[in-house]
Amino acid sequence: MMLAASTVGFAGTPSLSATEFDPETDHDELTSGPSIHDADGASPPSDDVRDAFAAAAADGHYEGTIENASDRYTFLGDERYEFVRFEGTFYEFAADIDGDRVVIDAEERDPQSIADELAVDFADAPDPIQETIETGEPVELTGDTPGRMIVVDDGTYYVVTLGPPHHGSSGVGLTFLAGVAILGGGLLIVGIGVVGGLWLRRRRRGT
Repeated sequence: MMLAASTVGFAGTPSLSATEFDPETDHDELTSGPSIHDADGASPPSDDVRDAFAAAAADGHYEGTIENASDRYTFLGDERYEFVRFEGTFYEFAADIDGDRVVIDAEERDPQSIADELAVDFADAPDPIQETIETGEPVELTGDTPGRMIVVDDGTYYVVTLGPPHHGSSGVGLTFLAGVAILGGGLLIVGIGVVGGLWLRRRRRGT
């Protein structure tokens, strides 16, 4: 069963909220965490990218061409992402893109194992993230606190994201993020996402 914090927020200031979730069943919440791209979400990949990744998912490896692969954005070339939810299944992936040439390696992963790999222990989480988990209330985003994080506290998992907590669907969070992007500029969201990814990578390299 998933528990969500209350929806109190901070007018005009980005805030963080924590949502308790089960990695095995609450996949929308898992994909809200860092380093995971949701190819089943609101921005699905183009057909050529989808076909290439489907081949990699089936065989573990793909080598081929995608027109203008180096010159357009795809999740394959986004260094923030190590995992993807694709057609209902989670994969760890790596891609090498050179012009039109694309090489993809993909390995199916259990969602629990991804949560365990990405999760930060509660004691090691930044203070604002500890606060939103402890109080069940949104807290103001400050300093270099990541805007997305998965935290585990005595076997209980939380996804910490911008905006109000989730309620069984990522739609509420996505709607809020869209509003923030319109009011405050899309660069704010992108910047916070990059900070979260860099924070997690620094921590994982240090362990």
